[in-house]
Amino acid sequence: MDFLADLRTTGFVEVASAGETGFNSSPITRGMLVRARKPGLQNRKNSASSKINAKHAPPGAEGSATKMSSKIDTLLKRAILLGAEKTKLIDTDSIVVEKWVKWKCIYGCPMYAKDGYHPPGTPDIDETREVIGEYSRAILLNSSDGQRLTEVACRLEGEAYHMGFYKAFAMTALPVGGGSPTQAAST
Repeated sequence: MDFLADLRTTGFVEVASAGETGFNSSPITRGMLVRARKPGLQNRKNSASSKINAKHAPPGAEGSATKMSSKIDTLLKRAILLGAEKTKLIDTDSIVVEKWVKWKCIYGCPMYAKDGYHPPGTPDIDETREVIGEYSRAILLNSSDGQRLTEVACRLEGEAYHMGFYKAFAMTALPVGGGSPTQAAST
């Protein structure tokens, strides 16, 4: 199965492998960075993002990309100081939300229906996809200690809010068993 060919078949253009992400979900799988564009969608998202970013820019940003970049760099460094092993700023267009993930929880996860952090107590797939679409960037965090990473993500969310990123919101995705690397996104 050629993933890049599948992307082309579904209408993506300018499809290319850009290397490994360094964020591996298990000892067997490798995180792969893929660049692709869906014609027509990119322009709508960019114009919507620019309107959202202008409307919700942190205080004092006054359109200054340098100030915004400096604040984001501060958050990336702060995440490491708080205990994340790796951090990376990503475009939310690269986040894929698909139904099979929830099905894996329903059929096989011992935490299914145990609390509000696991299905069915979590937001549905369409709502998750819609909320992620309201953001343009996310900070991806990585650590081998899931509980610590959750604490880092929540703390970073609060610090981002106090820096003027009022839409900051932490989302975590932890593996069953907690032994493999975990990831959290704070947007």
